[in-house]
Amino acid sequence: MRKTWLYSAVALVTAGTTLAVLLKDAPAQGDQAPVASAPSDTRPTPSPSLADAGSLPQAAAPVAAKASPAAPQDVPPATTLALWAPDTLQAEEQDGMTVYHTRTSPDLLGALAVGRTLQLGVPGRQEPLRAKLDETHNTGSTAVWSGPVEGGSDADTLTVVKGQLETHITLATPDQTLSFVVDNATGATQVTDQNALLMRATPDPIVTPDAKQLPPLPPPAQG
Repeated sequence: MRKTWLYSAVALVTAGTTLAVLLKDAPAQGDQAPVASAPSDTRPTPSPSLADAGSLPQAAAPVAAKASPAAPQDVPPATTLALWAPDTLQAEEQDGMTVYHTRTSPDLLGALAVGRTLQLGVPGRQEPLRAKLDETHNTGSTAVWSGPVEGGSDADTLTVVKGQLETHITLATPDQTLSFVVDNATGATQVTDQNALLMRATPDPIVTPDAKQLPPLPPPAQG
């Protein structure tokens, strides 16, 4: 009976001690502020707006293919070959006669052909002369073209004779005959009036027969 009481007393003391310890720790835990847990962000992730699109790296635009240059079209050759203008003629006294000097492009001499129109300045004319080449033939290695003069008479003709070194152009009208000698390499041109050249070669082309003195007439008969 005594042992039973002793066990009960020990149990009570142990229980009281445990309760005292629990009561002592309870206020300390009550005084501590509860630790707030980090709120979980449940908001949806915002999609990038148009304003933010400029800050985003843009994809490289495809490089446009370099346009290939258009194939050059065949340009028809010029139908008019302007050799020289009237105001380019420079007069000069040479061997007692007036000659004229001018210059043209040597490339134009290589473009001579039937159907082309030659345009050139002529001494004494303010407007250039035009003549269309409508005939051609070859004499050995020399090419010859000819054609009528625009606005002229049927007798006005232009003849072109192209050799290896020089090209000779002859303008024949009822009033005069002009000769144009062109250097094929440089294009230097000399214009000569063939009528003036003839007058220089023959100062007095009119041949006058020798005059013979006739014998005196017999006196009239006396009646």
